[in-house]
Amino acid sequence: MKWSAFRQRAYADLFMPSRLEEYRKLLETALQYGYEVCSLRRFWGVLCGGAKPDKRYCVLRHDIDTGVRTAREMWTIEQRLGINSSYYFRLRTLAIPLMVAIEENGGEASYHFEEVGTVAKRYGIRHRDEIAGLMPRAQELFARNLARIREKSGLRLEIVAGHGDWVNRKLGIHNREILTSESFRRELKVELEAYDKGLMSALIKHSDTAYPSRWLWDNRDPSETIRSGAPAIQVLVHPRHWQVERVTNLMDDASRWVEELWYRLGH
Repeated sequence: MKWSAFRQRAYADLFMPSRLEEYRKLLETALQYGYEVCSLRRFWGVLCGGAKPDKRYCVLRHDIDTGVRTAREMWTIEQRLGINSSYYFRLRTLAIPLMVAIEENGGEASYHFEEVGTVAKRYGIRHRDEIAGLMPRAQELFARNLARIREKSGLRLEIVAGHGDWVNRKLGIHNREILTSESFRRELKVELEAYDKGLMSALIKHSDTAYPSRWLWDNRDPSETIRSGAPAIQVLVHPRHWQVERVTNLMDDASRWVEELWYRLGH
């Protein structure tokens, strides 16, 4: 049966049973096949060491678009399995105590940024070429937000990950374009963005999604790649796709609908 986008959204937001047991089994499969399940920072350190990875790596990354409670449960599962990973938090999902705990236990917690999209919505940008003139404002906002999170958390936040919002897809511009300037990166002490080619070219990437043709993954199941023995893979997960948080989901959906309506009305 082919589901409409609306039915899929309603199921994912309100009725989907928890997939956390499936999540645990995926991680156990990686461990069973000899992978070190690690953070993006850990793997980047291996690559920067000047030698090819000498074993199998599964880079586990979480983008916390919504679902902080689920993210905390996922982290608890990882701790019980003795593994670490990366967690990237938006401004609206910042959970400073959890971020600090992740870092103190050997993982990585950092910023899931979206300032290009924020500026585009704020100024009602309709075409990609209009954003160039506002890029300095987006950079200023990014620098201010990054400094604030560093101050509140005490974390270095040297690796960051760009978020993709509806306005980014509409305009065909990614938030990571804010970091194309090497001098801007050096000024802010940002060593790596999660989609940098130097990193991505070394990994087979898998990402979950709410609406794939094969439910959950946007391409083949990472378990298949793990069993094939690939030397290095990345598994990107979003807590929202693994467990329902009804109130959080409804509030996020409402916020998005209001944003899009406001944008379409030209404000």
